[in-house]
Amino acid sequence: MIKNFVSRSFSRQKNLSANFRLLTVAVFTIAFVLALNVTSFGQYANEMKFCGEDVPLKRVEVYESVDQELLLLSEAKARVWTTLRRSDRYLPIIERALRDQKVPLDFKYLPMAVTNLDPRFRAGNRRGLWRLTEGEAAAMGLVVNGALDERLDPTASSNAAAAKIASLKQSLGSWTLALAAFLEPNSLSEAMAESGQTGDYFAMFVPETLDKAVSLVLAGKALYSAPEIYGYRLTQPWPILSNARRRVDGQQSLRELAASFNVDYRTFRDMNPHILGEMAPAGAYVNTP
Repeated sequence: MIKNFVSRSFSRQKNLSANFRLLTVAVFTIAFVLALNVTSFGQYANEMKFCGEDVPLKRVEVYESVDQELLLLSEAKARVWTTLRRSDRYLPIIERALRDQKVPLDFKYLPMAVTNLDPRFRAGNRRGLWRLTEGEAAAMGLVVNGALDERLDPTASSNAAAAKIASLKQSLGSWTLALAAFLEPNSLSEAMAESGQTGDYFAMFVPETLDKAVSLVLAGKALYSAPEIYGYRLTQPWPILSNARRRVDGQQSLRELAASFNVDYRTFRDMNPHILGEMAPAGAYVNTP
């Protein structure tokens, strides 16, 4: 009798252990599937649009390119958190510039994904929120010299970038092509010439640098339009530094300007990274509290 009881108890324990193992496997399987869905495209798992234009995620090469950039971006925690914390400070400026030029707000994901909303961004010969070269900035009407670099001014650079994007859309006929042309104009021109394709960006065979740049912006839209899906829930953005702008009629000391607005010198310099020295040149705009 005791032997039978022990045997039955042992059998029940084996069944419980087996059931526990099955349950564990099921839980991890579900978690893995959910993780794949989240790190892929969240709410864009079935379809995605950029400025109202289809992004054909059902095409393997498009899906893999965007997915790779999204995986890299979503795992770059310091980069994502910094961008989100800067959002209240710079997104209103960017969105206002885009609206003024009737450019879709999806273009805000370009500086979010590429330069992390950092007006001091520097990579090679590119600077600022919109990663402009000196030549590109000059063609857009921005001033770049030893005293002033308007690529680093969020307002001036955003106004110029929005106008350029609107012009590219008018000439190319597509917002996605305008994005590609803004990011890598030479690469897009080469791809158009080689493929004979001028209307559909996703039908072209493009250089890897251009493919990665466009895919990064699309990944930025997927992540920053719903960051909580990827585990980012912002509760305290960094404070807004500037609420106004003022034109300097004559050359003026930044220290004197800071004192006139009752702002410490370091904070005033942070507001105005485009002023390269201690003097604001005549005709320049300074950002003020």
